[in-house]
Amino acid sequence: MSTTAFELVKAFGTLPETERDAVISELLLQYPIGGGDLPDVALEELAEELFLSYDDAEAADATIPR
Repeated sequence: MSTTAFELVKAFGTLPETERDAVISELLLQYPIGGGDLPDVALEELAEELFLSYDDAEAADATIPR
């Protein structure tokens, strides 16, 4: 593994779980595994997961006193 790739993995590990989920979803959309497009059901599940992570992040942000 190159130094750049290692640093990327290291930085990824420091992200909050919701951010990691969003990064993985985006990577899967941009660089799908396998020979073709993701089925619609898989895309819908990824989208739902992504929006739920946004909801979680918003809820966490709302609990921080300002």
